[in-house]
Amino acid sequence: MNPLHRLLGRDSTEDDETERIPIDDLTGEETQLSLEYLNLLDRDATRKNIEWAAYQLQAEELPLVSAIESLEERGKLDKKLVAPRAMERHPEFQIRNEKVTQIMTVTGFPRKVNLGWLVPLTIADVDLRLSFHITPRNPAKTRQQLQRRYTQTTTSLALKSRKGRTDTHQDELEREDLLRILQDVVRGTTKVYDIAIYMELIADSHEELDEMRERVDTILAEQDVETTVLRHQQIEGNGTIVPLATDTIKNVHPIQLEALATLFNLVEPPIYDADGIMMGFDDTSRPVIIDRYAHSGYGMVISGKTGSGKSYARKLEIYRRLLADPTVQCVLFDPAGDDYPFFAEKLRGEVIRFGGAQKVNPMDIEPPSGDLGAAEDTYPLTVRSVVEMLNTHYEDRGGLPAAEEGMLIQAVHYAYLSKGIVLGEYETYANESPIIDDLIRGVEVITHGGYEAALEEGLVDEAEFEHFCEMGVLSEEGEPITDAGISVPMAVFTPSEKHQEVAKSLEPKFESFKPGGINYNLNGTTNLELNSRLVVMDMSSFADTGEMPLILHAMLQWAYLEAKRSPNRFDVTFDEAHYLLGRESTRDLINLFIRHARHYDAGLTLMSQTAHEFLRTEERREIYENCDIKMLFYAQSVSDATKEYFDLSPAEVKYLQSAPRGQESGYSGCLLSTTKHGRRRLEVHSGDFEHYMIDNNLDPWTYIEEREGTRRPEDAGSVESELDLTDMPDITNRELDMQLTGEFAQDRAASEPSPGSDSVDGSVSDVPASGER
Repeated sequence: MNPLHRLLGRDSTEDDETERIPIDDLTGEETQLSLEYLNLLDRDATRKNIEWAAYQLQAEELPLVSAIESLEERGKLDKKLVAPRAMERHPEFQIRNEKVTQIMTVTGFPRKVNLGWLVPLTIADVDLRLSFHITPRNPAKTRQQLQRRYTQTTTSLALKSRKGRTDTHQDELEREDLLRILQDVVRGTTKVYDIAIYMELIADSHEELDEMRERVDTILAEQDVETTVLRHQQIEGNGTIVPLATDTIKNVHPIQLEALATLFNLVEPPIYDADGIMMGFDDTSRPVIIDRYAHSGYGMVISGKTGSGKSYARKLEIYRRLLADPTVQCVLFDPAGDDYPFFAEKLRGEVIRFGGAQKVNPMDIEPPSGDLGAAEDTYPLTVRSVVEMLNTHYEDRGGLPAAEEGMLIQAVHYAYLSKGIVLGEYETYANESPIIDDLIRGVEVITHGGYEAALEEGLVDEAEFEHFCEMGVLSEEGEPITDAGISVPMAVFTPSEKHQEVAKSLEPKFESFKPGGINYNLNGTTNLELNSRLVVMDMSSFADTGEMPLILHAMLQWAYLEAKRSPNRFDVTFDEAHYLLGRESTRDLINLFIRHARHYDAGLTLMSQTAHEFLRTEERREIYENCDIKMLFYAQSVSDATKEYFDLSPAEVKYLQSAPRGQESGYSGCLLSTTKHGRRRLEVHSGDFEHYMIDNNLDPWTYIEEREGTRRPEDAGSVESELDLTDMPDITNRELDMQLTGEFAQDRAASEPSPGSDSVDGSVSDVPASGER
């Protein structure tokens, strides 16, 4: 009986009449086994079928290859494959049973290979048979060959050097590889194998074969793998491929054990965090589900050129996080104000166009967290942040001389002291925080000749004087007390003429913080309130003023304090992060945010156009290294610093320079790197409804009307007509479930696959592979 008939569960034919055991001759156990066999084949348990099944299960009389195929049937099929009814020989192809086939072999391997570098061939939309012939080399002979080759290479380099030749780079690399592999072989920490790889393409026509060949060449070219067609050896090559798989061509290459292990992605587990968010699909079509809060640090960095898909991917992650976590608070800072506000409005989030009546106080201070205590005294951190923020402000205005900075620090200490906030006394940090006006008053006090003179002129009031006396800062005569254990800003209380002169030159520099000034939003008590789980800060009103670094510094300080105050998870995103990276104070604040994120359940995401922005200096690199999740989207060029930092293979560099983008491919691609899961390529896909929610040109109600049959509210302009995360739980959660159960994976598998990602050195040329990570 034909195995296909069995798979389809067809009834036995007339030929089966003599291939039965009478049911009366069967034992109870044999009958039960027959019934189970029929159930496996999905066939009816009739008397005739039971007798037939009993005969099939007599292994001594009828050897079985599997539960549904006999050895005889398998043999007949193999004969058809190996010895087809009709064959035609051609130089570069053959026609076998009316199928056009072509056998190729790998002739050149890359110097570095990636984990699962041949996986894309197994999931490509081509009819392909892939055959490997792997044979271990004799260790003693291998050592001799490596030693001889190393000696030859060293001699060649010496000759070239004596002749003054400079074309030695490739020889030097080869010598380094040989020495490393030779040392590993001698130590017994690696082995060398011979490998031959053959591929057979099977098509219905020459046109289809050409298309298949082009597809395979594209996939392998991304990995720097070279192939050639077996010219005039197509018939002989039949023995190299399945089912015979006996190497008749002997096109072997040496390969190191570590590189051999990278052929398939079998050693690389899927990324699935139980409480994670689906980020996309890896190159084997598996969903990548990551929980940033499951990493040792919660920081994330996303880089990519405009149009690469980085903003879309970030919005998609936030959208899914909002659906999955009912308590998370997401805040995005958008310096351009041209993308994220639309996203927030669609989700009935809050858009705060910073300016006007909104105020953020950069001098806000709070007590250290209970679990950190003295390890994080927030007073000196806040003072430094305020001083550095003002340094940033003055940098483009001639800078802040050291003497003026000293007066500024004295004024800052005075401002905090005026509110009863004393360095080291944590309970006082809960007092009302001073504002920039208090700092300005401190500068004016110095200008007027000190606190006593300012009191007489009415610049400060009696209530503050009495307050200082109660604190033990001043005596009843107005003299500063320096032995009370309180750090007193002496320049404020007893300034010298030089102090007064410096303060006078500093005073005009605060004009922009006074009423009507462009930075007046930073002078006052913070009044920003988060009334939604998704808040976008539109900073576009400062885009052309030159004040963006100053404003973002203040907003970073505010976000850090909000994260500390929030009882729930806090997710903060800064787009155009280069505004923050160039300043020491903001870099320190970012590192502080990331290091202490675990204590506050707070995640910080920084976005910029290139990874190089984070690698230009050691100080920036520290921020990059502190972020446990990194996503690299399309980049026209990849800097040497980026290549070195990630140890990118040539294939990975090529991938970043041609990564898929949404406008062209319908999805975006990136290189994902995490400290927990390693590195691999990622394709970011969204569902139809998600796309309606994220793309700012589409109306979600149109989607609902077309797909769900839900009518748009009659009053389309009412607040109720806006789409809320909680308005349509059945729709949004169903879409999310579709993603997590893999329905999108079917669409993903139909698209052009991307090669593997995690880089593993594995030189495989005419010298053994290195296999280094």
